[in-house]
Amino acid sequence: MSTADASPSYDRPYRGLTVLDLSQGIAGPYCGMLLAQYGADVIKVEPASGDWGRALGQRFGDHSPMDLTVNRGKRSIALDLKAEAGRAVLKRLAERADVILENFRPGVVDRLGVGYTAVRASNPKVVYVSISGFGQQGPSRDLPGSDTVIQAFSGMMSANVDARGTPRPTGFLTVDYGTALYAFQAVAATLAARPFEKVGRYLDVSLMQAAGSFLAMKVIEERFEGGVAPRLNAPAGSYRTQDGWIAVTLTRESHFAAIVQAMGREELAADERFSSFASRGKHIDLLAPLLQETFATRTTAEWLAAFRAVDVLASEIHGFTSWLDDPQVRASGIVEELAVPGAPAVPWVHVPGLPRPGADDARARFPDIGADGRAILAEVLAMPASDIDALREAGVLLERAG
Repeated sequence: MSTADASPSYDRPYRGLTVLDLSQGIAGPYCGMLLAQYGADVIKVEPASGDWGRALGQRFGDHSPMDLTVNRGKRSIALDLKAEAGRAVLKRLAERADVILENFRPGVVDRLGVGYTAVRASNPKVVYVSISGFGQQGPSRDLPGSDTVIQAFSGMMSANVDARGTPRPTGFLTVDYGTALYAFQAVAATLAARPFEKVGRYLDVSLMQAAGSFLAMKVIEERFEGGVAPRLNAPAGSYRTQDGWIAVTLTRESHFAAIVQAMGREELAADERFSSFASRGKHIDLLAPLLQETFATRTTAEWLAAFRAVDVLASEIHGFTSWLDDPQVRASGIVEELAVPGAPAVPWVHVPGLPRPGADDARARFPDIGADGRAILAEVLAMPASDIDALREAGVLLERAG
């Protein structure tokens, strides 16, 4: 258990819990970050070079966009797990953890001595989470499973084709983040029941299953249709305007009449080929170009004003940061410019449902590689300073300035 003496609260319900985060990348680390933001003491175990996510993209010191997103609020310890002494420290940390997160290929944690069976023997109430590409069982269990691989494998890319019909991945790591949220949900539910159970629980969370859960409706649609399901809400989609792009969608038949009315194309509503969702889906190759011709005659702002006047569902298509300047975003207070030591300020979108941590709050920190190793060994393992020094001198513990 963590040595924190403060009691749990609404915004920190996991205060007092220790999480051992052995994962790298996004799915495991983002789950760990959420646990940290809810008050847990999340100990990130890294090699001397750090989590591989720290090296992706533009890097400032120990930090990259991926690292900043998934490691906020954690403490970092860097250990040489090839050394027997490093593995011994890891085992002792595992014995004291309430939750363990790992995303190694199946079998690696067993070789490190911290597989579920070994940890459970000395820590029976541990909540142990294994995150992998294809799960812990089956012929593909040992295959690497990245976000793109699973988008392809699950059929997700088939729902995102370009103008030439080429399946494409989404422009962000949909499956990784979805898996992290499912893992966090499973941990949260397990922790709610843990005080009433005699033993902990093993959670097998895979990117494959997370993607399948996301796509459940498409899976059922295709089965019902006996093949690829038709478009359900044609002519929903993206259209080029005079000065940008706009996305329009509809959920009721009445929405199509409102769209063409706002566009001054009422004759389209009277056309039998476009009289229902089903018929519009069949004739979308005829309808979409007619709409595109009209969209190109006015600006995005003009179309938004016209659509909002008749309650049409529409939005301008932003870039990843341009939406931050929208008056609604600014008024909501969901984004804060954060200072990161040694790096430019970053826009941080706060976790929904949580109050933002203050500058002095441990949840606001972005840990450097191994910055907290000495404190973790002293506080969690009650290790004497002389033993910590010996580990550092032997190259087992990498110390970095905090």
